[in-house]
Amino acid sequence: MESYNICFMTEGDGFGINLQPANEETGTVYLELLACFGDIKDNTLKVSSEQKLTEDLKQKVSDFVVKYASSHPILNRLKSKIENLSTNEYFLVLPSIPTDTSEKLKLETYISTLNEFGNTEELQSNFEAKMRVLDEFSGDLTSKYNLNLPRNDRRTIIGNAKKESRCCRFCNKTLNEGATFRKVAHAIPEALGNKNIILGDECDDCNEFFGNNIEPSLIEHLDIYRVFLGVKGKSGTPKIKYKNGHMQVVNNMPIVASQNIETVSDKEIKVHLDSTKRFTPAKLYKALCKITLSTIDEEHVADLKQTITWMKTDDQKELCLPNVAVNIVHSGFSKVPQITNYVRKIDDSDIPHVVSEFRLGSVVYVYIIPFSKKDNVDFSNDEDYQKFWNTFKHYSLVSGWRFDCLNSINEVSINETIRLVEAEKA
Repeated sequence: MESYNICFMTEGDGFGINLQPANEETGTVYLELLACFGDIKDNTLKVSSEQKLTEDLKQKVSDFVVKYASSHPILNRLKSKIENLSTNEYFLVLPSIPTDTSEKLKLETYISTLNEFGNTEELQSNFEAKMRVLDEFSGDLTSKYNLNLPRNDRRTIIGNAKKESRCCRFCNKTLNEGATFRKVAHAIPEALGNKNIILGDECDDCNEFFGNNIEPSLIEHLDIYRVFLGVKGKSGTPKIKYKNGHMQVVNNMPIVASQNIETVSDKEIKVHLDSTKRFTPAKLYKALCKITLSTIDEEHVADLKQTITWMKTDDQKELCLPNVAVNIVHSGFSKVPQITNYVRKIDDSDIPHVVSEFRLGSVVYVYIIPFSKKDNVDFSNDEDYQKFWNTFKHYSLVSGWRFDCLNSINEVSINETIRLVEAEKA
């Protein structure tokens, strides 16, 4: 169905207005919308991409939305977005928002420069300086990969919001084929603090399977961080029981109790905790991949069908899997879990098709999605893995990475040691 489209891009966000069907009435609405952001000269409407929010412009948009929102409810979104901008904040009006990360990054940097320096003679030179800094940081990564970062500060539904249109991306069943979609499927486990990123296209059976068999390996592996961050899951903040103690949050403070406390010095102690739980390393890897498969754009899922089969199969033997890079990185700290997906956009079999970064607090996992149809190697040997790692310079230039082999299908115990050191007085 043909429609009239206009897109708006602000710092860190972009959204589109789609007016359909394309007829005389919607054409009139579309022209009036454009007129809010442009000027008519010589009977020609001219709209500049660069826009600055003034009180006059805010009023124009408000009056326009009041006039047409009853017949085009989507316009309420425009009003809400405009009202959330600060006076004199810059934004862009575009025919579409680019899907290519490098182009999108350029526009976001341009908006940032506009807001910092204004539309002055120095704008271009400052913009170019910012782009050089970005290029030095990420190398040519954005020429090879598109990035996707689902927002976790608001309700974000991935896939189909309407149940009747859903097809489970993990088993391909629809309502007509017996699938049910009654439960809310969290794209990142709710126990890790995710309340907002929801996967529409996950049936109840697959949701139950992953929740019972796969995701606990990741959740329990992060128990200590969940307590210290005060992460709220479905049942509130966690209380973790150990054979010789427990951890919980009381009055917003993490409490650790153990029968095995080692005094290292008058300024340092170690708390040893012996867990009652066990986890399977391969399932931890699967749980990370489940987050990726739940948040990646649907168009890429078809290339990852073998990954899904592996995720849903009880392993009978160990498979060759790439290592998972783990680090504690304090920059970019966030109490809510975050996922960044990198999808290769060039034909280069030396680097993986899909790579993801999962972060909770300061804990960062960087991992390759195995078994993609677009990969020719499994990146399990050192030479292939190093080619991948060198491509992601914003990771490889950071020290402190540990590279874990998570291909074991045997359960291992979770025993923790917490080192507590008295802070130096300022």
